[in-house]
Amino acid sequence: MNSTPQRGSALSRREFGKLGIAAGLTAALAPARAAGANNATADGASVVERTVPKMAFDPSADFEVWQRQLRDRLTDILVLPEDPQAYPLDTQIELEEETEQYTLNRISFGSEPGERVPGYLLLPKDHQPPHPVMICLQGHSPGMHISIGRAKTERDQRSIDGGRDLALQAVTEGWAALAIEQRGFGERAEEGLECRDASLRTLHCGRPMTGGRVLDVMRAIDFIEAQPELDAARVGCMGNSAGGTVSFYAACAEPRLRLAVVSCSFCPFADSWLADPPRCPCGYLPGIYAVADMPDLAGLIAPRDLIIVAGAEDHLAPEQSVRNGAETAAAAFEAAGAPERFQLLVGDGGHQFYPELAWPAIQSVMEAWTG
Repeated sequence: MNSTPQRGSALSRREFGKLGIAAGLTAALAPARAAGANNATADGASVVERTVPKMAFDPSADFEVWQRQLRDRLTDILVLPEDPQAYPLDTQIELEEETEQYTLNRISFGSEPGERVPGYLLLPKDHQPPHPVMICLQGHSPGMHISIGRAKTERDQRSIDGGRDLALQAVTEGWAALAIEQRGFGERAEEGLECRDASLRTLHCGRPMTGGRVLDVMRAIDFIEAQPELDAARVGCMGNSAGGTVSFYAACAEPRLRLAVVSCSFCPFADSWLADPPRCPCGYLPGIYAVADMPDLAGLIAPRDLIIVAGAEDHLAPEQSVRNGAETAAAAFEAAGAPERFQLLVGDGGHQFYPELAWPAIQSVMEAWTG
């Protein structure tokens, strides 16, 4: 499916021009060259070094006021519509497979004009409904089939072996799992167009790719609310790499998400999106660093639950930088009166998911919900 928004669909929230997009693009799309001559001033300061987030977390400020203002700003940057539910879901559900452990349904729903979201819904058989739901997002991969453990190629199998069969993990742990296809990947990729190219086209038409992906997660919750066997009061979102990035921003923008499991994607911007080597444009948000750093934004999730999963050898999110950012996030959760709802888990390997670390923490959150 074409991931480019239809004309007029992406600019419905407070006019994209109010974002100060020219300055934002300088900071967001040229960061990988930040240390080069083109971005340096006469005294050698790069654009990254000169940028000071205006809405960084301040423990002395009124937390609720800061949180509300920052969420409004992020919503503008993501270019989310004023009323996402105005577009009909037009849900379709069809049984595809039944095993001893779960049923697997093929589903789809409308997100906005020109965008239909395909997915898989897995329901555990050994638990009584209504089920808690984990929305599962793949990273840069061939598609959502990775999440349900269906390898079509050797590359797919390597991805699954890296702990990325998230939907199978979730249903095994007693959750219903909703794996949705993200814009630009798998069945929603435009033939011959890579994610980076689709992302630049989408941005040129008025919205960053991440904004569209976050919108799809919001509509996925609308889908969940309409299913009697699913518990819309217990919904989480998880993903590795690009899937973790979208899980993070979705939880920042959408209060109905009670848990975000963010793997190999949480890091201060200066050491990740604004560092070498260049990253895929799908993760850049125009002007975001001038507003807040990623650890500051974590405060938007408090007092709901946030689990950060990192790899000690992850070259895209260096461990020490992640730990430094986690200190700011922890302080924000402390200010929200919920320090116990922020967790940092670090695995020994690289850029992958760590089920053996994540799931005990996830299940402890579930116990706290039900207890």
